[in-house]
Amino acid sequence: MKTIGIVIATYNGEKYLEDQMDSIINQSLKPNKVVVIDDCSTDETTNIIGEYKKKYPKMIVFEQNKKNLGHKKAFEHGISLCKTDYIALCDQDDTWKPNKLKKCYDALEQNLDAKLCFHDLELIDENGNSFGKSYWESAVTTLPLSGADARKRLSAFTNFIPGCTMFFSSDLKEYILPIPDSKWSLLDWWIAMVAFFLANPIIVPETLTCYRLHEEQVCSLMLNIQRKRKKHSLKEVPYKIVREARRIVFRKKQAEIRLQGNLERECALSQDVLRVISMYEALNLNHIAKEELSNLKETLKPKFII
Repeated sequence: MKTIGIVIATYNGEKYLEDQMDSIINQSLKPNKVVVIDDCSTDETTNIIGEYKKKYPKMIVFEQNKKNLGHKKAFEHGISLCKTDYIALCDQDDTWKPNKLKKCYDALEQNLDAKLCFHDLELIDENGNSFGKSYWESAVTTLPLSGADARKRLSAFTNFIPGCTMFFSSDLKEYILPIPDSKWSLLDWWIAMVAFFLANPIIVPETLTCYRLHEEQVCSLMLNIQRKRKKHSLKEVPYKIVREARRIVFRKKQAEIRLQGNLERECALSQDVLRVISMYEALNLNHIAKEELSNLKETLKPKFII
């Protein structure tokens, strides 16, 4: 039987970490290795992992970064240390359903050319209560996607596969690592890009992870808070003119900054997409239609140069 490894990046995750670790340990199909990379936590996270390490010394690999490297680099290091046949990525504040690893393992064993599978998420609150809708059901756009539709979405720099839903073959590691250094290149997006161009990922149509939404997260719900406008005292007309002129200049400058930022992002991510396409061509793969590949390249060209 092939081996299974799990990679977790932790940072001040004491509140929910034990729930997640217990859900991993209690899987119906046990993992062979659990690689935990801590990114300089200042709470009880390292002590919690230390206790699990004592209980399961052969299963758990635990390393602490000497300095804070960030989410992407922590996972990159964890993936590099994971020497198993299959790898699953794991968040510190979710919980896994007992059959997650078994379902994903069977899916890839029955579809060896897939190399990666992914599943839906059950959305829960901080107390573990379900919101009644899954991630796919709650999405603004239609999910899940596969094949050409997935590549088109990814090539437009939008990711629809959270890393915590991914289960992939270590065959992809040499193409995933190193993860691009650009601040615009996200871990989940990059892995999905590599998988959908170099293999044929498949969907596991079940909610196999409970994804916890809580106050410590920076989520879109926070953006819906209305901000009260400050009341300004009445000033003489000249002051109003000066104030409005300053406001126009400020808004113009902010718009220019945003535009430049978007251009830099598109340029950086276009290079990443083209890099993956180059990998595909170098490997002489043929599961992508020539017309699709040509169209993607044409779409990316204008964004390649700022």
